[in-house]
Amino acid sequence: MPTTFFPEPPLRPADTYNSPNPLYRPLRPLDQPGSPFPRLRPTRFLPPKCLESWFANGEIMCGRNELGPEDMLDVTWLWVNGSDPRWQKDMIRVRTEKGIYSPEHHFRENNELLYSMRSVLQNLPGRLRTFHLITSDTPFNSDEDLGLLSPRAIKELEDAADKEFKPTPEEKRLLLEAGIDLGNTHTVRSAFSLRARKAAGAAMPDHYSHAQSEPDIPIVSDKLKVWLNSTWRVAQTPAWLSFDMIDLSSPKHPLHHLYTNPTESKPADAAHLYFNSHPSLKYAVHSEIFHLPTRLGPAKSAAADLEKHLLKEREWRQNALPNFNSMAIESRIGFLWGLGDISLSFNDDFFILKPHAVSDFFSPLYGTVIRFDQGFYQQVKPLLDKAWINDAGEVGGLYHANWLLSQRFPRRLRPYFAHVPKVITRGLHHEASLMFEDALTAAGQRQFRELPIGEGNVQMQWLLTSLRVERWREALLWTWVVGKVGTAPKWQPGQTGQHLGGTVGVWGEEARSEVEELFGLNPEDTDVIKIEIHRGERWTMEEERMKSHFEGAGWEPPKATEFLFSSLDGHLPPILRPSQPASMNDRCTFDLERCLGSFWSRQEDISAEDMFKRLAFANPACGDCLIMALVTASGPLGLSAVFPPPEATFVNNANADPKTIEYLPPPHLPLTTTWQEADFSLENVMSETSLPREEVNLREWSMKLLSRYVYMSGKSNSHFHMAKSPKHVKSVFKSIDSNKDVSLLGFNDDIEEDYEQTKELMLQWFDSRWPDKMIWERN
Repeated sequence: MPTTFFPEPPLRPADTYNSPNPLYRPLRPLDQPGSPFPRLRPTRFLPPKCLESWFANGEIMCGRNELGPEDMLDVTWLWVNGSDPRWQKDMIRVRTEKGIYSPEHHFRENNELLYSMRSVLQNLPGRLRTFHLITSDTPFNSDEDLGLLSPRAIKELEDAADKEFKPTPEEKRLLLEAGIDLGNTHTVRSAFSLRARKAAGAAMPDHYSHAQSEPDIPIVSDKLKVWLNSTWRVAQTPAWLSFDMIDLSSPKHPLHHLYTNPTESKPADAAHLYFNSHPSLKYAVHSEIFHLPTRLGPAKSAAADLEKHLLKEREWRQNALPNFNSMAIESRIGFLWGLGDISLSFNDDFFILKPHAVSDFFSPLYGTVIRFDQGFYQQVKPLLDKAWINDAGEVGGLYHANWLLSQRFPRRLRPYFAHVPKVITRGLHHEASLMFEDALTAAGQRQFRELPIGEGNVQMQWLLTSLRVERWREALLWTWVVGKVGTAPKWQPGQTGQHLGGTVGVWGEEARSEVEELFGLNPEDTDVIKIEIHRGERWTMEEERMKSHFEGAGWEPPKATEFLFSSLDGHLPPILRPSQPASMNDRCTFDLERCLGSFWSRQEDISAEDMFKRLAFANPACGDCLIMALVTASGPLGLSAVFPPPEATFVNNANADPKTIEYLPPPHLPLTTTWQEADFSLENVMSETSLPREEVNLREWSMKLLSRYVYMSGKSNSHFHMAKSPKHVKSVFKSIDSNKDVSLLGFNDDIEEDYEQTKELMLQWFDSRWPDKMIWERN
């Protein structure tokens, strides 16, 4: 069965040594995890007793020992050194082949990554599990790249090549024709040697001009050279990063004793390196995350299906890599080996300016914290327009993302997000990768934003943020319409105490009783057509209540976030026009005949699935109003009116042997591209998420479903600036230094004049804010 964490990556061969050239690092890329891929994994559920009291009543009825420790955060960075000649050569080649222009300042390296990482480490001490650095890579070329391997690494790799490199007979034949005999145990000196080339007056490769040392190249076997050339890659790396210092679990690490004994006291002169813990740093390259989802058919055809998939993926990767499009790269972040379920997604020009708590970003109680822009005119349109297909900015990617969401969920304007770090849950990323697979596959081949491939870019981080809002709304409505009312014939007694004889999965007499009870109607109220709903008083976000919940759990309360809305109070209200009063979001009208159709007007039975689609998608205003009614009926706390009763269960009648089930995903609703094609019936949903012949408690299952998507909307005092000139950055820094409440900063390189002076001013200010070095910085 799935675990919460994505599998930890296997060790790459010879991956504990620094490269002689700090700008590059040879590596053997990790393979894609096994099929099916990706596998949905559960989010962190509260224990059953806590789950019940929290979702139904809005109270915590268990202690900190039952709730467990506070979550640790992962942080991801996309990074590229656009000033690197090797990278520039690739970029210019692809750009020329495609016949496009892409502004080079998008990729310029100003050493922001170093200070971005320092800012996170300084302001979330002891709350960080792993830093993930995602960087570009190129094929390994033994004629140029053997100098990137230390002698100790080559010795280790000679042994690894014997074990790992298993060419097919056809490959061996082709190598022999090329004069390479893998059976030859004699070794030969590489044709490339820095010293030998200099002595002969030969030209040096461009990317060695920055090398700090010039070691001669040791003798290597033909077999190793072939393995390196066929399998290995060269990663672009920050010059300051020391790779023998990145993994705390390694006995070589100077802080390893603190990893194995975290209660050991820390020396005061190094207190900035750790609080109660220090994160590890993992790195990955584009080759390791550019994969396609696998959906294998029956077991008897699985091998053939996998072979077809691998062929398709190889062709796709040839078109997608190398990639210079941050939107395409972001769309694969959830495929990182070892990524925790909760991560912060940073650009290298994002910074944290003041201390934060984990709960400023996520908690198992209130969920993911999302930060939307509250401007009405900043909202994103659901637009598929060829005019935006080669947009160099993000507008085209935003419009396309909302168009995709509007095929699967109601079509509507959706709020833009603030320029701050985004909270990404791996599980939701995997859902999006499956739901919008075709669009993301096409968009992933857009090596530059400007390429007119597919229907356009997809702004993945915005899509994930808005997808969370929609999946919560969908799950809330499904729980009541299908999970509760649709199963009422099984558990709801009539007025005489006898069941009414309805059918599970059908809205009949029992459903009419549920509707009448929710809206306070009597059977004789046949003339009532429209019901005005008013938002009831809610206590969910009372500051002292929230603080007591965090403290009771032993978790740190938020430090730098003002909360605006909790999903535990229903569905996120729309952003109103400036002229509209806020009270408009506190009332709605539920038209019984328009919303419920012939079920109400002609007393006709209808399937629970059809009623759900009608309310959730075909008439979304009805679904929104229904949610307000259900939340109001639940009282000031919790969502008690939404859930089936404790006795409501469903048995999965599938005939398969449970022992043959290798993988069971957590509770979730269909992952289709459109709502019309989805099967939301109870039978289908349970067949996907429960074992054959398992009796599922629908109340607990629904609470676990909602746990995947719970969120809060909040805002932080954040600044976003585009660096223009020395004068401009001086004024920006003065403004930030004078405002101690600014907590998050985005500082984008858009320098138009006096680049070197502007860069120097930026680095001086960065160093003054975050002077303490990280453990993995080179001296």
